[in-house]
Amino acid sequence: MARQLRIEYPGAIYHVTSRGNERSLIYLDDGDRKHFIQVIKECSGFYHVDVMAYCLMTNHFHLLLSTREANLSRFMQSLNTSYTRYFNHKHKRSGHLMQGRYKAIVVGSEDYLLRLSRYIHLNPVKIKTYATKTGSEKARILDGYKWSSLIEVLEPGKRSPYLRCGKVLESTGGDTVAGRHKYKQYVMEGLGGVLRNPMDDVKYQLILGTETFVEWIKEQFVKGKDKNIHPHLKEIDKAKDVEVIAAQVAKKFNIRAEEIVRRSSHHVARQVLIELVHMANLKIMSLKDMGEKLGGISGSAVAQTHKRIREKLTRDKKLNDLLNALAVQLSIVEA
Repeated sequence: MARQLRIEYPGAIYHVTSRGNERSLIYLDDGDRKHFIQVIKECSGFYHVDVMAYCLMTNHFHLLLSTREANLSRFMQSLNTSYTRYFNHKHKRSGHLMQGRYKAIVVGSEDYLLRLSRYIHLNPVKIKTYATKTGSEKARILDGYKWSSLIEVLEPGKRSPYLRCGKVLESTGGDTVAGRHKYKQYVMEGLGGVLRNPMDDVKYQLILGTETFVEWIKEQFVKGKDKNIHPHLKEIDKAKDVEVIAAQVAKKFNIRAEEIVRRSSHHVARQVLIELVHMANLKIMSLKDMGEKLGGISGSAVAQTHKRIREKLTRDKKLNDLLNALAVQLSIVEA
């Protein structure tokens, strides 16, 4: 049976979400929400998990947390099982409450903590009901929302002992009056205009971090895993950095890699590079992200180059053979 790979190690940071079965409600009243928060408190203490941010919505929840031990699965199983038992007993129902397994994104760069925390805390006003409300109206809604950690982050006197938001606040000046004020400003700035969703940077559906961190995860947790059980790992193995591909293409054309990575290049090797990046990363990276790594071009430019070179390859057998040889050499396709 296919399942998501669980990456666990001491000190790991995760963004975790879990939804109601068939998107059904998982909290029917404030008593349910209070009990869920109590379960978070109990489970985080027992499993030595530091919760940095949370938000309860109607049919799902978000957690930003760090595990001092390699035990995310045990923590989440305990959290969801305990709450489901309570919910089923109280509301006289049976069966699963949550939809399948929870989703966990492992976070490798502290640069993302601030963005993820804001993303989580803005959830209450990102629903369609509030789409037409002004920024000030949304700010008032957030100020009065009792089911996220925002109030606790901003007001230490109301903070639960299990909430460890220090790492998040480090980016705004620390857990001081000034640091908390700056954090609130940062969150509220997110109400004006469209923000880039940090989830758009997730690679392979489970990693959020730098290329170095992604490579470390691949080395530590992907090698040797059964790809029939974890089919998405096939895409992780297939993925190639632009720099790796550029080096091989440049060597084949006897030019410097820098000449074909920059956006101003018109060399045919540049087209080959773009096509190989497209082949290697199409299923795991957006065209926009590919373009950023290819000298800052747009996603549409990547798509247009892909279309042009595919047409060219039908007429130029020599170029077609060269590209295919590079694809095999880079393990993008099998020999």
